[in-house]
Amino acid sequence: MIRMLMKRCFTVQIKELEEAGKVIKLNKQHKKAEVEQFTPIPTSPVLGPIKIEDPKVSNKTYRWCSCGLSQKQPLCDGSHQGTSFKPYRFTLEQETDSLELCGCKLTKNVPFCDGQTCINLRKQSGQP
Repeated sequence: MIRMLMKRCFTVQIKELEEAGKVIKLNKQHKKAEVEQFTPIPTSPVLGPIKIEDPKVSNKTYRWCSCGLSQKQPLCDGSHQGTSFKPYRFTLEQETDSLELCGCKLTKNVPFCDGQTCINLRKQSGQP
């Protein structure tokens, strides 16, 4: 019974660390576990922009998927639950015909496609 409680407690602590963006590293030399910060890497569902036609201005808050797990790309459907990822919330201040949101999830201009990151990823992977 005590062993089961310890296991449950340890599992909860690991989950909390993962949600905080930390990872446990075992230090064999000192025979103890150390906690380190890490940067989670999102899934890249599309190497290029994802277009949204006729977006709503001001009265709608968009939630851009930052994890890449959403089935409603490029918008969030809550699939990030249990990870350290959170959706990026934004509203539009000006009318526009369309938006090009990042599909690779690694843009330098969140949530918009910067155009360069995907090109670099394609080159590295050998894709045209």
